[in-house]
Amino acid sequence: MKLNLRTILILVIMITSLSVIYQDILTQLVLIVFSLILLLLIQPSKKKFYRLLHRLKNLAKIVLTLMIFQILFRHEGNILWEYGIIKITSVGLNYGVASSLRFFLIILIAGLLFDIPFYDYLLAFRAWKFPYEISFLVSSVIHFIPIFTNQFKRSREALQLRGIDLGKLPVRKRTKAYMSLIFPVVAKAIAEVRYRSISLELRAFRLYTERTYIYKLKLRWFDYLIQIGALVCFFVIIYLII
Repeated sequence: MKLNLRTILILVIMITSLSVIYQDILTQLVLIVFSLILLLLIQPSKKKFYRLLHRLKNLAKIVLTLMIFQILFRHEGNILWEYGIIKITSVGLNYGVASSLRFFLIILIAGLLFDIPFYDYLLAFRAWKFPYEISFLVSSVIHFIPIFTNQFKRSREALQLRGIDLGKLPVRKRTKAYMSLIFPVVAKAIAEVRYRSISLELRAFRLYTERTYIYKLKLRWFDYLIQIGALVCFFVIIYLII
């Protein structure tokens, strides 16, 4: 079932909003399960799941480290375990685990937005009556992320061809290597954006107030049904819990 991008965006907004509003472990787990079901139902592909697993693997250590720091340095609530200066409390444990699960949820839910063309984002925001300039800026920022990722991947491949594997370096040297890579990667990505801005000027960007489009992303009956159902469920959950 191919959903309209506006439907996917509404689902993403609803899930992430509930994740921020209700900061408990059970809510995060339920939302993660729901996100996995959506990933299986909405345009499933092996490539998408491989990319998700790769991102989860790369960020797992960072997320777990943040969870440990949250558990150890939040001392509110009832003491569950104490040894010397180390103290684990109910609030610290709940907040640490819930915040880590939220990070994983954001990575999972981002999988719904993989491989969506820049033009589809532009049409979706314009269909919501956003000003064209704002629609273009938001779409460009979203599209800038894969540009940055591709540039970083090329830089890593260039180093591997020279016999330098960043994954096998010690932690200290690896950190310095990544810091050295950031600036040229950002510079290359910005250079691509610069050429895009030049092409927009050549095409008379913002010269006319009205624009025409070759394609239009029209909503179908199941798009309306899912959007209405998502909004109703969102407000019902908020009303029942509050």
